[in-house]
Amino acid sequence: MIESFASIKPLAVAISLMVMFGLTGCFSTREKDAEDAEAAAARSQASAERAEAAADKALEASAAAMKEADKAAEAVRDATKEMDRVSAHLEELQRQREAEEEDEVEVKPRHRKKSAAVAKTSTEKTAADPGSSPAAKPSPSN
Repeated sequence: MIESFASIKPLAVAISLMVMFGLTGCFSTREKDAEDAEAAAARSQASAERAEAAADKALEASAAAMKEADKAAEAVRDATKEMDRVSAHLEELQRQREAEEEDEVEVKPRHRKKSAAVAKTSTEKTAADPGSSPAAKPSPSN
């Protein structure tokens, strides 16, 4: 039986070595996996930091764009007020011009009629009485 025990001894040593190498391989694989996971976590952290920095820049750009949009809206409001003011002024000038034109239309025909009537009357007098013109009257010395 000792002989069979002696033959088992190398077999037991071989099995122990195989288990030891298996565990060592297992540990090295786990270490490698852990290192890979750590490297992936570090890359992920760096990527997250870059994404956060980009998001901060985007927020700053958005805030600046909103300020510019507010300024543009204020400029549009000011321009609209100015246009309304100018439009009201132009409308007032147009009303004044129309009123002046109405006054001129009412005044001019009366003048023309009067002038025409005066001219007609003086022409009729001259034609009817040739001696009534100052040039045709005899001088008092004659």
